[in-house]
Amino acid sequence: MSTSATALASQLPADQVARAVALLRPARRVALLAHEHPDGDCLGSALGLAHMLWALGKGAVPCCADPPPRAFSFLPAQERFQQDLGDEDFDLVIALDAGELPRFGSLYERHRSFLEQVPLLNIDHHISSAGCGQVTIIDPTAAATAELLVLFQQQAQLPLTPEAALCLLTGLMTDTGSFQFPSTTSRTLEAAALLLRAGASPEPIAQAVFRTHPLAQERLRARVLLQAQTACDGQLIWSWASDATLAETGALPEMDDNLAGLLRDIEGVKIAAFFKSYGDPGTTRLSLRCAAPYNAAEICQRLGRGGGHARAAGAALDLPLEQAIPFVVARLEDELRRGKEQWTASSTSTSP
Repeated sequence: MSTSATALASQLPADQVARAVALLRPARRVALLAHEHPDGDCLGSALGLAHMLWALGKGAVPCCADPPPRAFSFLPAQERFQQDLGDEDFDLVIALDAGELPRFGSLYERHRSFLEQVPLLNIDHHISSAGCGQVTIIDPTAAATAELLVLFQQQAQLPLTPEAALCLLTGLMTDTGSFQFPSTTSRTLEAAALLLRAGASPEPIAQAVFRTHPLAQERLRARVLLQAQTACDGQLIWSWASDATLAETGALPEMDDNLAGLLRDIEGVKIAAFFKSYGDPGTTRLSLRCAAPYNAAEICQRLGRGGGHARAAGAALDLPLEQAIPFVVARLEDELRRGKEQWTASSTSTSP
């Protein structure tokens, strides 16, 4: 075993791993939950763990309220995702990449009674995660839930097949922007190296997720940039998409991934907000990206049903788009004003 692999095998609290293994060992059939509106981390984590459990001969069923976006069709066995728990014939549920059961959308709504009484293991890395279930493994220092699963695999000595490694590497790459985000640590890269040694390759992930996009998706990105608005001397930027935007561009809802990040990359921006409302005109979803010192997770928790990371988070608001935008923008302007005042006060107090 390499030095980095040895280090990865001792990162999680031993008592948490032991309790998780005690749940997993006798389990005959396991449901692996990915949160609603899935991204690469929750999909890769659920499928990665499924491949490990299949290698042990266990019945593992990856489940998600929404079908995987077609950009992730390269993931081995992604077609085995179910959108329902069926007859609930599971003796263990593992909830991944979210720490609250309502984040699993219609799966939770349809199977609430079952999910609240079945043995449940929760593995997540979001700073706002409250945790759910009998055993929780939550580490906000991890760049992705997939990183935690690599640590768990090493510590619990689960089999790591090439298929599992590719799925977990997908989670790492998508949640770190190909290792560009500040959440990337030496441990993240050591976990990625272990996955490469296990047979994963970054090329199909980069090709499908970061380089190849349908024309309709590029038209959606162009429309969002075209109608973007700014305030606070360009430090705040926001844009939106609605059912009309999708119809105009020919895009699917799943094609709006990382539009907040696209806005955040514009020069001078400190806070970027992307609003979307599809299907239900009374609900608006917000994706927020922030530069230091602004905390996206804290802001989203204050705004509505939300949370996430310090630099990237989301929220759901029970408001139509035309009301949600001015409501949120006004509060983001307040955040920037307070930040400027604090910076000015700090500069004044430290000046000679």
